[in-house]
Amino acid sequence: MGSGESSTAATQPTATVQLSTVFCADNANVVIRAAGARDFRTHKVILSLVSPVFKDMFTLPQPASDTLPHVDVQESPETWSNILHTIYPMPNPTIDDLDDLESLLLAAGKYEMQFVIDVHKKLFENLEFIKEDPLRLYGIACACGFEDRAKYVARNADLLTVIRRPRGVALNGVTVASYSRLITFLVERDNELRPVLEKGWKSFESYCTCTEAARLLYEDTKGELSTPYIQVEEVYLIALKDRSRFYKKACVGMKCVVTEREIREFLDKMFAEKERVCKKFMWK
Repeated sequence: MGSGESSTAATQPTATVQLSTVFCADNANVVIRAAGARDFRTHKVILSLVSPVFKDMFTLPQPASDTLPHVDVQESPETWSNILHTIYPMPNPTIDDLDDLESLLLAAGKYEMQFVIDVHKKLFENLEFIKEDPLRLYGIACACGFEDRAKYVARNADLLTVIRRPRGVALNGVTVASYSRLITFLVERDNELRPVLEKGWKSFESYCTCTEAARLLYEDTKGELSTPYIQVEEVYLIALKDRSRFYKKACVGMKCVVTEREIREFLDKMFAEKERVCKKFMWK
């Protein structure tokens, strides 16, 4: 029985480590083995330039060998592909998934790759990410220690989207304290800002005397401003879209023309109100 088991074990296939089809240069002098599944043939000088961790690692004496030295890392091949596409002279990777963003930034922080962090930190301003899952994005910012990015997400988050997120799903970086801080801010922001916006709309609608034109010009935009999610830049684009539609379906005699300048002035005022309210209630 024992020998039979040994024979069976000996015939089990071993895991195959794939070689990256992009990072496979013949002049590479170190191999990054990601999650034991893929090898990236890279260059010590490039890794050392962007990471003090790798720079210190490469100063340690290495045993003589006929093969390239390799460094085993825990991150996935996808994460290391994104890192290397960022630090090598090639187009930056497209990060369109929150899982990829989180793993990339946590790895960059682990290896002290400030350049990688600086390149991708702007993704916290991605409105699609904020609308998709603001609490997750807020948690990533907290986990990475990006206080300014956490505040940016909070300023533009939708309260209902945050509180309706499915419970029981672990969120990296979201503690009881940070969650309470976010919810408190969103509630205070919306309670003060909504009446201001509603009052502004009543004033703005007085420019128009034609019911049909008013509906064409303001319906979608007003709907946006009546929700807890208040993103003035997005509302401005909707107003311009409706402005174009208004020109195509104007009322008789053009008696209710509202100029683009008036739209801009109104929305600039609303944006200023949003900034004031956010500054008033944002945590220090």
